[in-house]
Amino acid sequence: MKKTLILSVLLLCWTTSQALPFVPTTHPESKPVHWYFLKTGGRFVYAHQSDDADIAASTSSQNNDAYYWCFVGDANSGYRIYNRATNKYLSSGEFLGDYNDSYVDKVEQRDNNSFYIYAMFNSGTLKNYLCYRSDQGFYTTMGKDSYFTVTEAFVEEEPQYSNMPIINMETFDDHCLITGEGSGEVHLYINNNEVENPCTIMRTTVDQYITAVATNQDPGKEMVSVTYGFTVPKLEGSGPNPNPTWTRYDANGVGYAFEYGGEGQYGCDASYVIDANANTYFQGVPEQCYMVIQASEPVAVKQYSLVTAIDALYVYEWMIRSWKLEGSNDFQNWTVIDTQKDYPMPLVDLTEVVIPVNDTRQFRYFKFTCTEGVYDNVRLSELWINEQNHGQWTLFDIKSSTCGAEGERYYRCNECNAKKAELIPSDETHSFYDGVCTKCGIKQGETRLIYNSQRVPHYIKAKHAYRQSNGTWPNAPQGWNTPGFDDSQWLNLPMGTANPGHTDGPRYSLRYNSFWFDEYNCYWMRFPIILTEIANDATFTFNCVHDDNMVVYVNGHEVINKEGWCETPYGSTFANTHESYTIPTSAFHLGKNVVAVYMQQNWGGAYFDCELVAMGATAGDKIPGDVNGDGFVTSADVTAVYDVLLGISLDFETTADVNGDGFVTSADVTAVYDILLGN
Repeated sequence: MKKTLILSVLLLCWTTSQALPFVPTTHPESKPVHWYFLKTGGRFVYAHQSDDADIAASTSSQNNDAYYWCFVGDANSGYRIYNRATNKYLSSGEFLGDYNDSYVDKVEQRDNNSFYIYAMFNSGTLKNYLCYRSDQGFYTTMGKDSYFTVTEAFVEEEPQYSNMPIINMETFDDHCLITGEGSGEVHLYINNNEVENPCTIMRTTVDQYITAVATNQDPGKEMVSVTYGFTVPKLEGSGPNPNPTWTRYDANGVGYAFEYGGEGQYGCDASYVIDANANTYFQGVPEQCYMVIQASEPVAVKQYSLVTAIDALYVYEWMIRSWKLEGSNDFQNWTVIDTQKDYPMPLVDLTEVVIPVNDTRQFRYFKFTCTEGVYDNVRLSELWINEQNHGQWTLFDIKSSTCGAEGERYYRCNECNAKKAELIPSDETHSFYDGVCTKCGIKQGETRLIYNSQRVPHYIKAKHAYRQSNGTWPNAPQGWNTPGFDDSQWLNLPMGTANPGHTDGPRYSLRYNSFWFDEYNCYWMRFPIILTEIANDATFTFNCVHDDNMVVYVNGHEVINKEGWCETPYGSTFANTHESYTIPTSAFHLGKNVVAVYMQQNWGGAYFDCELVAMGATAGDKIPGDVNGDGFVTSADVTAVYDVLLGISLDFETTADVNGDGFVTSADVTAVYDILLGN
């Protein structure tokens, strides 16, 4: 897929007062049109007959339409390059951003008609094209390291007849209106059959390809006809396409076809989200980021996947943020299947994010709607419904595991180019010297209860909010920092988190899995831990990086309060920049504990990452005597054993054998009592 490039470069030696090296054209069908040859390295540039006007070059001009180019636009909007043979504008490359301050982006004037452009990035297949903005005084790139000459080929003058109708088409909810400006006649045809009403084409559930023939009627002038081609888009929501094209199939053999979607930018339309090619993507404003998909048979959604677009790290502000997935069986009434708010999409290009649903309702049609982006625009590469049907996964990178951290293997699908990661378990082989591991820094006897993101990817529960006004912040949810709080509706936030624009801190040296949304906002975060053993002399150390204010609680009690950001100079790592705090052992107890962190980001950069290291404490999935699995040993666990023993309930039959002798007896009741009473 190719897109219009909008990388801006600083014009170093050209001013807006100088003449352009070409005569602009207001519209390629409005005469006169100045057609040009483009030459590079002595070769003539021509257009391929492809979906977009792509380019190649030949040593000699064939003197045909493929070699003729014009510059369409004006000084305010800039100029696009149009080809006479393909009737298409040049479009290419992915968005690279504004780099006017970069010393390596240069436009060098060789003569009045020639330019040498140096582009920062080169992906091998990237093609960049010329576009002049006289109001800004710069050119964008046109070819990597290319030297172009603009030479006029000929001028297409006004024809020797007048009042030739100019055909326009305007789309309404249920019809398209075709009009002709001028005194000639206009005849419309669909599949070679003339339309009785030449002005109105009713929209149907399928695209209609029509032709319009305009004929001048000026007395004494030569009779001339011009044929135009149009596409009447199908009526959105009126009914499914009766002859869909299945663009891909899931693992169960269900086919999926694109029905309709919102308007895309630069040719990146909504149909790209189900073309099984992660290198293509939809790009548009959030309110236009929607698409309707038809399945070949009714489907109950077990899961669905989103794939991030290319250059996700560099254009993180175009990341999709909130959305909803709906289903229908009549193409008119839609039922919500799943919604996500402030979802922390990974800042990694072409990466698949799987959203489990396990919905039991079956639907034939699906509508995906982006309700919010990070900023003004959004990009989405792929949308998969149900289980995927990827091709062979190819290993393309690996991050080795160490004694204190899991590694990752990175794979790419050879059919759609989506990526995935596979964890490599830690080898847990420490190398201690004077009681400290020389590889990971852990001390002998220490246990990491919470891992920072450099050691192992993990998720926490979090809630995000914005500042209400200058100096006024939202109130914390009641009981948010206590073990019994219900956080099931909170975000699953991958740690750590940061604002990608914070380039002078740890952004590019620390691995952040998610990001902060704008400035002046806050997070409430919860880290649950089940402690199965706490020695009398146990110690707990909290290591962290933060920007800005941080308050830490254990089981509802404040243990750390730090105002301001943690200094993290460029090139830093978690190991050499974190702050360390000792938390009193008395703050913890056997069973379920919750370490809760409030982060308040006041301005500028934003980041947070942490770890909790214990000496003399052990964590596990459950503690002895916790029969009902709520993280505590209470009288409710005694009741649970009694219920199993008396046959009243078998809900906890597998956990009621507290002493592990293979039977549920009165001895298990006694065992719970002993734990409950501290015996």
